[in-house]
Amino acid sequence: MNVKLLEATQSVCPTCLEVVEARIVVNDDNTVSMEKECPRHGSFSCYLWPDAAHYRWLKDFKFPHLRPKVTHCVDRGCPDDCGLCASHRHHPRLVELELTQRCNLRCPVCFMAADDNQENYSTDLSLDDIARRLETILEQCGPQVSLQLTGGEPTVRKDLPEIVALCRQAGFSAIEVNTNGVVISRDPQFLEQLIAAGITGIYMQFDGLSDPVYQQIRGANLLQTKLQAIENCRAAGVQVVLAMAVIQGINEHQLGDLLDFALDNRDVIVGVAYQPAFGSGRFDVAGNQPLTMGNVIFKLAEQSHGILKPYDFWPTGCSHALCDATTYIVRQPRGDEPLSRTVSVQDYLHHFDPSSPQGSVLPDLAAKIYPELDPGLSILIMNYMDAMSMDLKRLKQCSMTVSGPEGHLIPFCSYQLTNCDGRKKADLTFS
Repeated sequence: MNVKLLEATQSVCPTCLEVVEARIVVNDDNTVSMEKECPRHGSFSCYLWPDAAHYRWLKDFKFPHLRPKVTHCVDRGCPDDCGLCASHRHHPRLVELELTQRCNLRCPVCFMAADDNQENYSTDLSLDDIARRLETILEQCGPQVSLQLTGGEPTVRKDLPEIVALCRQAGFSAIEVNTNGVVISRDPQFLEQLIAAGITGIYMQFDGLSDPVYQQIRGANLLQTKLQAIENCRAAGVQVVLAMAVIQGINEHQLGDLLDFALDNRDVIVGVAYQPAFGSGRFDVAGNQPLTMGNVIFKLAEQSHGILKPYDFWPTGCSHALCDATTYIVRQPRGDEPLSRTVSVQDYLHHFDPSSPQGSVLPDLAAKIYPELDPGLSILIMNYMDAMSMDLKRLKQCSMTVSGPEGHLIPFCSYQLTNCDGRKKADLTFS
């Protein structure tokens, strides 16, 4: 096979997780792949994108960088101990705070490999620990950063409203709960307590519109549970973002159905995050062929009944251009259409605000330029990296971080990184 080199970068060996040299190449069939070789474990090839021209176009977007306000000295560097270091190029826009590793489900696909033993309280952060981390996040990012309270499943903590209140008292205004929706579907009063404490939104796993999808990805028939959670949020007046883990052969054919569902319920659903599943943590789905952001962009366009086209998705500018892409669907007299039909790429770049929260760039732009428009529906497609696809150039531009045990803010993909057997680097030994 003849290949054309696009660029050189660094990655990791998917077996030992040591840093290795890598090449991004265009193949004979116009797809894009990463090639790399580990001196100990051999050669690897990882599919990255379905269309080289689209890959180049997206990658060539240029945005101003807002570097981290606080950086730390590192020993080995990315991806081993970044937290963030001086070579990091983007200020955090979102910080995840993992409150527990407990969960009320045991999903076959879980990058956290969360523990379904709900009595294992040893993984819970204490309120004092949480307060200390909030203070550190505030020092490093300022109060404008978005907080996402996550786990495990954060709603298994009965003191979650108290934790939300701590976030508010610390000075944060954007506080989102990342949840599977089980508790808030069964306990509307708990949801009301979260709202009273100060949450600004619910970020909910929503993998499709049929129970077989949930059985394969989440290990239970959860569709009615998810729908009830949305109804409870509607009644309580809190906005929802739906997060779909996209897996080839399971639910990739429902991308358009989910878009239709969100558009029909835009009074409560403000966004959809399509997340091609990545191979960190637990991934108990046999024979899966990986999908990337590029695949989802093209498939969603095909399933959108003409509302979307592949080139309607633009980088958010908050991270590397290949890490996330977004569009914003607004209601016009001629029907629903993306803002990119009204705003040019040049306008987008001219009005780009590097301090805008991740995923909010186009809504913010619409509010500035077209304040007469009704609120639209944000579409965000994430392109997470695992041990096969890890690109250290991309990692150094990450703006989605996790609050680590020492208070450092760690890029999400390096924080969750495991080898092809689901083990962290600290747990690996090779003779």
